[in-house]
Amino acid sequence: MKKIIISLLLLIVFVQAADLSQQEINHQNAIIESLDWINGPKLVNVGLNASFNVPEGYVFLNPQDTATLMELIQNPKSLNEYFFGPNDMHWFGLFSYEDTGYVKDDEKIDASSLLESLKAGTEAGNKIRIQKGWPTMTILGWKYKPFYDPQTKRLDWAIDGISDNVPVINYNTRILGRSVVTSVTLVTGPDNLQADVADFKNTVDNYQFNSDNQYSAFKEGDKIAEYGLMALIAGGAAAVATKKGFFALIAA
Repeated sequence: MKKIIISLLLLIVFVQAADLSQQEINHQNAIIESLDWINGPKLVNVGLNASFNVPEGYVFLNPQDTATLMELIQNPKSLNEYFFGPNDMHWFGLFSYEDTGYVKDDEKIDASSLLESLKAGTEAGNKIRIQKGWPTMTILGWKYKPFYDPQTKRLDWAIDGISDNVPVINYNTRILGRSVVTSVTLVTGPDNLQADVADFKNTVDNYQFNSDNQYSAFKEGDKIAEYGLMALIAGGAAAVATKKGFFALIAA
């Protein structure tokens, strides 16, 4: 727990880009200590349709505590997000889910048109960040073009961008279920991207839908989503990595 608190206090200092007084640090410390940290190995529920086996050396937070932490590090908060990551916080991830219905996975992905849509969505999200006094983000292109694996039912892509003159890498995963799509966002820095993506993917392998909510459990009469894979990307989130390797998340 002490390592987690130190890592998060460092994250807060760099994300807020200001020196905190000892009183403020003590206050942040108290909030972090108050969170109900779940240490791996531990099997936890993610919503009503899935579970996640938190590995040893990793931590997990339920939605209420995740929302508290996101607010603490100046990120938009949601009561539908689950925080997870290694104890030293050199990266972290967020699970969230949406009752979309069954998303057909036979759509061809047009990466060029998607990029333009993401740029427009990010500009809209920048209005919120300006109101909060946070740095804006500019999308430069794809770091990893969208890729869908029909075996795992996972859709992955990464955005290359810049925020406050700092390189930004945004890595996203969508996991298709029978009636739910799980969004998984990796928040990390460009210097450690390759290693962190590999670690992130291995960790996400511990997530699974319950048997009757898996993609293969689809039955005639189930709700079918009115959109396909491209819409899942266009509605995705973008992550901002600071130059010190500490991170913030913005909604695109």
